[in-house]
Amino acid sequence: MFKRTKPRSFWQKKAGFVFFSAPVLAFALEKPVSAAPLAVFRIVFGAMMAFSTLRFMAYGWIEDHYILPKLHFHYFGFSWISPLPPVGMYMLHVLMVLAALGIMVGAFYRISALLFFIAFTYTELIEVSYYLNHYYFVSLVCFLLIWVPAHRYFSWDARQNPRLFSATVPQWCILIFQFQLSLVYVYAGLAKINYDWLVLALPLKIWLPAQDRLPIIGPWLRYPETAYFFSWAGMLYDTFIPFFLLWRPTRLLAYAAVIVFHALTGLLFPIGVFPLVMIGSTLIFSQPLFTKKSFTGSQYF
Repeated sequence: MFKRTKPRSFWQKKAGFVFFSAPVLAFALEKPVSAAPLAVFRIVFGAMMAFSTLRFMAYGWIEDHYILPKLHFHYFGFSWISPLPPVGMYMLHVLMVLAALGIMVGAFYRISALLFFIAFTYTELIEVSYYLNHYYFVSLVCFLLIWVPAHRYFSWDARQNPRLFSATVPQWCILIFQFQLSLVYVYAGLAKINYDWLVLALPLKIWLPAQDRLPIIGPWLRYPETAYFFSWAGMLYDTFIPFFLLWRPTRLLAYAAVIVFHALTGLLFPIGVFPLVMIGSTLIFSQPLFTKKSFTGSQYF
């Protein structure tokens, strides 16, 4: 005769599910996937950072932001950070350009990613009044790049050391950037769910008419209805675009929306190269588009 066992409680079942799913989750995260999307992400991000730093230098912003001001407002806990002497600030930005190029081509990749993270984050911590959430996003991405093997495919490092080459990476290396980008979008969408943004269409009701001299779309920006349309469309876009990018049937249409959205924000608002960074970075969601065949004949570089 079989001894009747006592039925498991709800919490015992939950615990059993966790223990059962943990190995499954670990297996899914370590599953080998194409390294091409990560290589594309590395190339685009490095190129944008090099371009952005050169642009910053060309506009004379090193002097305007760090050399001429006699007083800097600091982040809490970082009052000990201050600008380097003028020559040091210029040399630091040259180092940032070289590090960004190193990320782009995958040359001395780990060192390049670490140097750019430290240098970029340092320059942003000097002055709190220059804060943009875009800069915080860049620091986070740089930090993540230090830890992922983004240089094992289509890179100078892999060319110089063929033993480093790998056409695949663990799936978590892709997912971690998809998750980070999704956080940026979803939180931006949730932040827009408020009375001012959705009911009063503010501040777009003030900002958009100021751009009414733009060709083609300029006259439309004068109408209050346009501000309401942009307010609601922006909220819906930010909140849901990651999910449409993750779902294969809607991925191409979603990426087209990414291009249109960021092209418009870049045209209407002075936010630098951030729209280009987001358009390029969002390619990390398009893994099926990047297979080995995408880089045929150029495995290393």
